[in-house]
Amino acid sequence: YNRITVDGETSTNDTVLLLANGKADHPCLNRMGRDGEAFQSMLSKVCRSLAERVVKDGEGATKFVEIVIRGARNMKDAKQAAYAIAHSPLVKTAFFGEDANWGRILCALGYSGTPIDPNRIDVFFGKAPIVRNGMGVGVRSEEKAGQILKNKSFKVTVDLHQGKSEFSVLTSDLSIDYVKINASYRS
Repeated sequence: YNRITVDGETSTNDTVLLLANGKADHPCLNRMGRDGEAFQSMLSKVCRSLAERVVKDGEGATKFVEIVIRGARNMKDAKQAAYAIAHSPLVKTAFFGEDANWGRILCALGYSGTPIDPNRIDVFFGKAPIVRNGMGVGVRSEEKAGQILKNKSFKVTVDLHQGKSEFSVLTSDLSIDYVKINASYRS
């Protein structure tokens, strides 16, 4: 749940609580045992599904996007880069407009605070490469990326080619309805 964002704001209304108070009279699970591992696996799947639902249910959201940064020097750099892209209003409105505007992604990387070498960056929309070594790969690839953006869910992967760290964040687009919803009530 710490890897989701709709608009970068923190809601006081979203809480996740897991409780095991021993009242069920079941034996304790051994974390390292088969049952413990199965429980952890299922709990992770449930949490991932719920996290996705929080993003998909975001105010005015029409797109569900996973931003993946790979090849970062360390986890801090990967996280900074991922959140800079996920929080960028220009990136999010491009998602809404189904515009494969990779320049906005590179712009967000540039101000993220993550040290980058622009000449080594690759960007993919789904599996379609749109940037290789910091340069757009052409109209055909942009058209493929544009088709991917028509989907309700897709992945954007940025490879920094500087290390082995990876971080992902789940986000949404920023739509006209988001503005209407948030302009029409006081919190």
